[in-house]
Amino acid sequence: MTKAWLIAAAALAIGSIAAAQPAPGPSMRGDGPPPAARPFSVTRSDPGLDAIVPPGAKLELMASGFGLNEGPVWVPDAHGGYLLVSGLLDNVIYKITSDKQVSVYLEKAGFSGADPSHTGAQTRSGRSHVLLIGPGCTGLDTQGRLIWCADNDRAVMRLEKDGRRTVLSAGAPDGRRFSGPNDLAIRRDDGIYVTDNDFGLRDAGKSPDKQMPNGIWLIRDGQSRLVLSDKDLGGIPNGVALSPDERWLYLTAFSRLWRYEVKPDGSLGARTLFAEGPGIGDGMKVDKAGNVYSTSGGGPGVIRITSPGGKLLGFLNLPIYGGEPKKQICATNVAFGGPGGHDLFIAACDDVFRIRLRSTGGR
Repeated sequence: MTKAWLIAAAALAIGSIAAAQPAPGPSMRGDGPPPAARPFSVTRSDPGLDAIVPPGAKLELMASGFGLNEGPVWVPDAHGGYLLVSGLLDNVIYKITSDKQVSVYLEKAGFSGADPSHTGAQTRSGRSHVLLIGPGCTGLDTQGRLIWCADNDRAVMRLEKDGRRTVLSAGAPDGRRFSGPNDLAIRRDDGIYVTDNDFGLRDAGKSPDKQMPNGIWLIRDGQSRLVLSDKDLGGIPNGVALSPDERWLYLTAFSRLWRYEVKPDGSLGARTLFAEGPGIGDGMKVDKAGNVYSTSGGGPGVIRITSPGGKLLGFLNLPIYGGEPKKQICATNVAFGGPGGHDLFIAACDDVFRIRLRSTGGR
């Protein structure tokens, strides 16, 4: 999830990310003229991309009309499976079936209170001024239970098989609360790495209810501990993903993607700058071969594909519709699923897309 959105008065990460990337022309959101329309395209920066994206690969629209969305995860079932997508404006998690039927899967998933007048970060969706009170990140544990970021409840939650909701963590052991869990990566032992930033607070970092600095946390065995601060990361934490062998943790901050050694106790060791530039800054996933699929954030929508060795392989460039009113098509996060795990699902603000790849999804 993932999605540290820019709040005009509070400067959350997506705005900073957008500013750090090459200027695409008129902005997709906010004031000013809309950007020029463009179709979906693939940029092949290295021949190695052909092993991942077949020539002539098509982008398929799964659903539209979300305004701003996040946190896709594929849920296998006896009928083949379905996709869950977080509605950042609607405070629900949506279910999208393979035949493109959309329904509400979970109500009040980001904020469970009765009075939202003092919660929700403010941002822009196209020209619209909006409040983000919905859920963010999603994932599945080893038992297939949904784990998600209830951003404005400032907690990481688990949905039990009987429908009950369990708070896995709401902050530090000393009682200080998260500011807004943003994205997660789940280990094979069901430990959860979570990025925490100001997304869950009205007025973001200026909120009087901000109780601790931003950082990356490990929730495991009923305990939460800080494994990396935003100062050590060098920016507001956003996307997080694990390598298939769990030797490495990937973290994004602005337009940089860092790779950290994971120690046996779950703490983080030495780091390297894995990649930087366009298509970095929001959520990401890693396929079974170790290729990293990172997303650009608030728009335009770009998915960057980077090899396990850090080589840029290419980009998936999502369409821009142009015209008024502005329709914001971005890339906030991705998920693998579908038959054989070859479908890449893309949360793209107003839309959800699917593209069939040769690669197979990992985490």
